[in-house]
Amino acid sequence: MFNNKFRQRLNDLFADIERLAADPACNSLEIRRDLDALRARLCKLEAEFSEGEKLASTIQETVLPASTKNVDVRPDALVLYEKEQVAYTYTGDKLASLQDSSLDVPLSDRALTTLLTASGQTIGEMQIESPPERLWTSEEMNLANSVAQQASLQIQNLRLLAATERARAEAETATRRFMHEGWDSYLDAIHQNERIGYAYDQTCVKSYEEKLPVNSGFHEPMALMDEQVGALYIKADPSHPLTNDDKQLMAAVAHQVAQQVENIRLLADASRARAEAEEATRRLTRDSWESYTAGKDETAIGFVYDSNQVIPLEKSPQPQQMNFVQPLTVRGETIGQLAVAGWKDVPPEATYLASSVAAQVSIHLETLRLAEELRKRAAELQELDRLKSAFLANMSHELRTPLNSILGFSDVILEQIDGPLTDTMKNDLQLIQKNGQHLLHLINDVLDMAKIEAGRINLAPERFMVHEILDEVLSITSTLASERNLSLFVEADSDNDVEIFADRTRLRQVMINLINNSIKFTEKGRITIHASRQGTENVLIRVKDTGVGIPSDKLEAIFQEFAQVDTSSTRKAGGTGLGLPISRRLIELHGGRLWAESSGVSGEGSTFYVELPIEARITEPIEKQEK
Repeated sequence: MFNNKFRQRLNDLFADIERLAADPACNSLEIRRDLDALRARLCKLEAEFSEGEKLASTIQETVLPASTKNVDVRPDALVLYEKEQVAYTYTGDKLASLQDSSLDVPLSDRALTTLLTASGQTIGEMQIESPPERLWTSEEMNLANSVAQQASLQIQNLRLLAATERARAEAETATRRFMHEGWDSYLDAIHQNERIGYAYDQTCVKSYEEKLPVNSGFHEPMALMDEQVGALYIKADPSHPLTNDDKQLMAAVAHQVAQQVENIRLLADASRARAEAEEATRRLTRDSWESYTAGKDETAIGFVYDSNQVIPLEKSPQPQQMNFVQPLTVRGETIGQLAVAGWKDVPPEATYLASSVAAQVSIHLETLRLAEELRKRAAELQELDRLKSAFLANMSHELRTPLNSILGFSDVILEQIDGPLTDTMKNDLQLIQKNGQHLLHLINDVLDMAKIEAGRINLAPERFMVHEILDEVLSITSTLASERNLSLFVEADSDNDVEIFADRTRLRQVMINLINNSIKFTEKGRITIHASRQGTENVLIRVKDTGVGIPSDKLEAIFQEFAQVDTSSTRKAGGTGLGLPISRRLIELHGGRLWAESSGVSGEGSTFYVELPIEARITEPIEKQEK
């Protein structure tokens, strides 16, 4: 039927084309109208044909299984919201609907067409035809555009209302299905799908298991969300037939009973879920205590108190008779017992006191067990962390050895010892050397962090001037700052006479990390360095930039391993997030501290402070002894 409809419309279309070809004597205006109408009909047929193909493929893939493709399918098995074309004409005081065959209204020379749009898409058009003796004015055109906008809004509101109604209907259907499945599960799990009924004869309530009479009495269904969950039956008295008021009362009673029954079912489901959760908790407690006591002698986890001292049960003589026993329970599971021997005629208040003591002892024993388990897990995590650090240290060594060979041979080739190089070869080798140095820097960071965490970092303190280190750092980092058009210098009032006792190489490493970090996050402006004494025991080094700044809630997070302020996929700055953590740990090994301050406003930048003792407080060897 669907194909026959398309075939008929195609035959009509080709017949009109043949008519135009056979009768070319029409005027140009009529030909243009006919061509526009044919073009519109072709577009419409193409769109409907595409929709038909999509519909056929959807039904074939989603509705028909592989084994039932030859079986007839009901047309309402799949709910589809198809597009629909509607049109109306308003003439004089009459509003009429145009049929499908009249939707393609021919345009005239005096017709005004205004598009109906919604969310930037054309959803229709409005055509207004004026009398032959008058022309359109600009005010009328503006008015027509305003009317078209209001009509577009109204059409969009109607579409949204229809979509909301469909969504509400689907939600109600899902709720009814959920309620139906809930009742099936409830009856199947609790009562093996048996009928549950009760009869009230004005004297008592008793169970009713028979089927309700069909042709006698008054039946009122008990339903929730149009889903029937039962029925209310009243045996009528022939001498007193039910009135309409009685029937309305029965309907109200049936509704209230249905709601109450649903509440009882939900309560039963909640109680069953709570019982299952409690059972799982008891099982977990039982398994935990069984694994805790496994491999331990029962006498090793028992104790005796003889009014003077507490001794292990294995070192105490076994009592002959227990006069009072109170179980020790945790989450409903018995884990032991509190027993009293040699006490006859135990008074009731002593029994109550022993119960309270048993409850407190149970809680304390569970707390001790959890604490011991937590210590074991902490020890396991520490061992895993140690193994991780050792693995990183070993792997860093294994990676750094071949990388150094690559960099060394690239230097030899660049020096043209083995022969001349072309410009292209030089550029390629320089890229290899640059990226190799970057990779070597990352490997060194990982190796330093692994050594610090494993306690295998060694400091070699010596006396030197702070300004010497600052000059060395400036000479190393000035090239990178110049490439970004940044000004890098030591402030004029910086103290050049400060001498400290510290590890020169590690302090230079810290300063290079701080300045490179400032260069990385500063697009324009300057980076300044300042050193000054803090009393007679400390020296303060400050690195200040005019970069993007650091949010106040990230000032401590940046000193954590592998942490980044910007963790998005579009972040501009690279790095592993190890430079600042390594720097802080190295400064702390000297007995100093490293911190950052920033307002978080772009352009105001950040300030990093390094506070070091003039005499590094290294009181014990850094390398830890392995246990």
